[in-house]
Amino acid sequence: MVRRRPFRGFFRDWFEDFDIFDEMDRMMEDMMERMWSRTVEWGEPIVYGFSMEIGPDGVPRVQHFGNVRPTGRGIVESGVREPFTSTMVDENENVLKVTVEMPGVSKENISLSATENSLTIEAKSDDGKRKYYKELTDLPTVDPDSAEAVYNNGVLDVTLKLREAPKEKGKSIQIK
Repeated sequence: MVRRRPFRGFFRDWFEDFDIFDEMDRMMEDMMERMWSRTVEWGEPIVYGFSMEIGPDGVPRVQHFGNVRPTGRGIVESGVREPFTSTMVDENENVLKVTVEMPGVSKENISLSATENSLTIEAKSDDGKRKYYKELTDLPTVDPDSAEAVYNNGVLDVTLKLREAPKEKGKSIQIK
């Protein structure tokens, strides 16, 4: 069977006078053939996204979520999704509020673990098709015993009381 090459020569017309572009033309055609010749398997959806925000310290924070990770060799799929999370420090109430999106699981299948500076979230659906895992680190110092969590309509809201930061005792330095 003769294989059709629909992209063969497509870029050649543009760059026919340049020898250096012959190699680029061949590479582009090969990449496009590989891209279009992949067999598609139907199954679980591929989810990937990111959120970017400026933190209170002025430093941009990029958060990735989903069940795939882009790499230099393409997309790597894992069986565990990293849920979208949002953290907010409420200075009026002196609490840290964490919102986690995990549709398709029941509250009985959610496991939370907190330390003074981290929060770990694990969950799976009843049928085992959806699995979530997220570890939030570098959180402000919180009281893990004060944690309260509510799960409703696929959204988990966790509230943790902030601990008072230890006040540094300063010593006066005399200038000579």
